[in-house]
Amino acid sequence: MRKLIKILTISAALFALSIIPSKAFIMDVWELRGVTPAEVSEATLAFKEKAMDGGAMYTAFRSSTKIRGDDTLDTVFVHAYYESFEDQMATQALIGANPDWFQSTFGKLDFDDVDNTTFGNDEELGESAAGQTVAYAFVEITSGINFVLNFPIMQQMMRDMGAPAQVSAMACALCGENVLPTNGMVYFSAANPVDMGKALDIFSSEEMQRWMFANMVPHGNITDAGVLVFND
Repeated sequence: MRKLIKILTISAALFALSIIPSKAFIMDVWELRGVTPAEVSEATLAFKEKAMDGGAMYTAFRSSTKIRGDDTLDTVFVHAYYESFEDQMATQALIGANPDWFQSTFGKLDFDDVDNTTFGNDEELGESAAGQTVAYAFVEITSGINFVLNFPIMQQMMRDMGAPAQVSAMACALCGENVLPTNGMVYFSAANPVDMGKALDIFSSEEMQRWMFANMVPHGNITDAGVLVFND
């Protein structure tokens, strides 16, 4: 069994023209395989209670299940959110000093595999409740300047067309060898699966796809994509 929680070293190799300010929205993501969503959700709630009572500086700590994409229903994610890298590092040090928080919750699970990445931006993730649905694409940005110039146009187009979802992106602050060449994530965040379906219908429209293929696709490669639903 591999450890889920570990002390992280923040890489200096941030995404070109980084969108991460000094005070940011930081998301740690652990991708788990070989465990069920129900047992991970139970461990997540128990760990969060112990950690928050002990002084952890999470703004949220949640689990989700991948329902579309590769390895659906066999992949569960755990998400930890912070307001800054300072809060992230202080929290990881605190967890390292209190190993029982992990051992008494996640430590009881038998994972086949665990991968970790850290992303950041200066926006919120959207709705924060069970049922929140996120469609994401991990991407290798090949032209940072073109991405930075065109992505706000994509966001505005989706808003103008009435998509009931937040459209945003996060830069990869720490992407290990197991996830490279990924260096960013584009995501739609909706309150529920129905709203996500409406947003994806708009995204798949001829107008949006023509624009995407002309302005976004040439500047990035998708390394993984899927839809996940939060469990708690």
